[in-house]
Amino acid sequence: MKTEALTKRMDRYKGIFTETPNNVPSDKVVDGPLIGNGDVGAVISGTPEKQRLWISKVDFWKAKLMYPNGGPCLLGGIDIQIPALAGASYYSEQNLLEGRVESTFQGAETSVTMTSWIAATANAMVVELSCAGQALPVTVDLWVQSGNESETEYGRDGDTSWATRKFNRADLQWSTEGVIAMRCLGSEGNSFELRPGHKSYVVVYVLTNHDENNTLQASIGRVKLLDESGIHSLYSEHENWWCQFWAKSEIEIGDELLEKFWYGSHYIMACCSRNKTFPPGLFGSWITTDSPAWAGDYHLNYNYQAPWWGVYSSNHIELSVPYDTPLLEYMPNGRKYAQQYLGCGGIYYDVGIGPKGLPTALCDTPYEAGHMFLGQKSNAALSTVNMLMRYYYTHDLNYASQVAYPFLMEAAQFWEDYLQFEDGRYVIYRDAVHEVPTFTVSHDNEDWARGLEDKNPILSLGVVQMLFQGLLDMSKELGIAGDRREKWTHIVEHMSDFPTYERDGKVIFRLTEQGLDWKNDNTLAIQHIWPAGAVGLSSDPNLLEVAKNTITVLNRWTDYNGFPTIFTAAARVGYDPEVILHQLRHQCLEHSFPNLFVFFGGGGIECCSAVPSAINEMLMQSHEQVIRLFPVWPEGKPARFINLRAVGAFLVSSELSNDRITCVDIKSEKGRTCRVLNPWQNEDFSIEEIEGSQTKKIDWHMSENVISFSTEAGKHYHLQPTY
Repeated sequence: MKTEALTKRMDRYKGIFTETPNNVPSDKVVDGPLIGNGDVGAVISGTPEKQRLWISKVDFWKAKLMYPNGGPCLLGGIDIQIPALAGASYYSEQNLLEGRVESTFQGAETSVTMTSWIAATANAMVVELSCAGQALPVTVDLWVQSGNESETEYGRDGDTSWATRKFNRADLQWSTEGVIAMRCLGSEGNSFELRPGHKSYVVVYVLTNHDENNTLQASIGRVKLLDESGIHSLYSEHENWWCQFWAKSEIEIGDELLEKFWYGSHYIMACCSRNKTFPPGLFGSWITTDSPAWAGDYHLNYNYQAPWWGVYSSNHIELSVPYDTPLLEYMPNGRKYAQQYLGCGGIYYDVGIGPKGLPTALCDTPYEAGHMFLGQKSNAALSTVNMLMRYYYTHDLNYASQVAYPFLMEAAQFWEDYLQFEDGRYVIYRDAVHEVPTFTVSHDNEDWARGLEDKNPILSLGVVQMLFQGLLDMSKELGIAGDRREKWTHIVEHMSDFPTYERDGKVIFRLTEQGLDWKNDNTLAIQHIWPAGAVGLSSDPNLLEVAKNTITVLNRWTDYNGFPTIFTAAARVGYDPEVILHQLRHQCLEHSFPNLFVFFGGGGIECCSAVPSAINEMLMQSHEQVIRLFPVWPEGKPARFINLRAVGAFLVSSELSNDRITCVDIKSEKGRTCRVLNPWQNEDFSIEEIEGSQTKKIDWHMSENVISFSTEAGKHYHLQPTY
């Protein structure tokens, strides 16, 4: 249940709406209040007299080939009409703590409060209405989207209205049927009188054929079970789920704006990423049109991977579970493409994919056999980054052996075949660093062909090195593939260096060794730093200087595609923390909606990783197998965090006050050796092991200012200076 401290902290972090939303419907990110349970999502729009709740579901896809036909579509919604509220004032709060939206509409003679939530533990949506002043007539209309080669049907079963939308034509790869069933409690129809001192409820249940075989009857049956007592029980479960979610980690950095977007980003991800077999597409579970931008699919040249980059270190691993499913389902296609188009083993993925092996990036052009590879070879390798993050942060060997390792092996086989070993180094040919627009015949032939000939693109160098290093680490821990490690080690040790050149009087990273050197948009020049993890505070000082120079010359804090990468990359290499925080605040102020979506033109939920990953890396870094506390943090600025997750399966809490780290608490999940960069140079300190009420001092040793000590799974360790 909620604690007083949790309630007080989270009460500061709400989405506040004083005007009706302007960007609903949208083919990209919506700006209205959001609710969701990781599967079903709803965004609220409209004026007080007609509130519309747009309902979508992450598995409601039209599975038709040829871009842009394959993608998530709008299911439907409900309209709550209260004519007496015409001209009323509008105010809504998106309550993160309890996963609900509370709206108040003040009219001349009456006011109405509308509270909306989607149950965290069931696909039920509840709208609670109450009023003060005069009684009001209310009408609720249920609707589903029509057109786009779909079939719709409406019906009634006693006091329950229902509507279905189906995509089931013969030319689809698989069929989808969605059902919305609705009741107005206490009313035989969809109209009722809202009376002062009395609460009225509208209850909705949403299912698809991917949930149940008999979707319609299941939806009707479940919504009929929701009486007022059932709603209270469901809300208790809902409230408990959100309380447990928020208790998993916290930060306090003396900046309520950035804290609000840190928590808000996790709220958005929790609302759209919990269906284990259907992860959210580009715009989460808030689809308000049948033609979302870029088909709303899984774009593998960073957009799909990016949303989860913050959840690993924030200790919300559970939100990343859906990520792997479509990548694994697409492997038969990837194997076929690698062999058929490049004569390689392993897997070769096009830019856009969907669930259940659905190719979403087929186009009617003569290039690349009608696929949108866009000249790029790195999509599968880039997709391993998230798997490796999850593995390093959890050391979950079951996940490694059953999910990550098989995929990594296929990605590695491709690169073993595709890499060229020349003059003592591995070289990557014909791999475009930026997209080549093979989806259109309208292009400059010379520029188009030149893009296909890029050599050693910097992102590919970074992710391929991470892939093989990850395989080395994972195979050793699993005790398998010993005969492959010599080859993998050779690749890691002999990859081509990151290309550099001089620009604006500074040596910086070049986009390719041969080909495109620079582009005035995007942040590909630093994505080998983040998310690929190829440069960090332990790197050679000269390499760190080049990295910082590149960020300075880029100066691309505001970028169409760069928000998920540049801030965390800057933290990884020790860039000026005052600049990072200042620019991060600027983006949150200038490029956000009241629902706490930070939005740029190139994507949607991808932006949910930027604030959490950047702040987390400023407070703690561990990707180099050493825990660094407050490594990139402004002087004189107090901060604290609880249960950030460190590489090695450690949960770490610490506090900085008066430029001094007062204590460190570490929970070991897997009993691995813990290494911490000494926070107290030239001072004595102690380490205690805590088990229940028992404490004991433990042995440790120091090497090059790094404290090392053995741990046991499930035990806590307390480090503090001795005064």
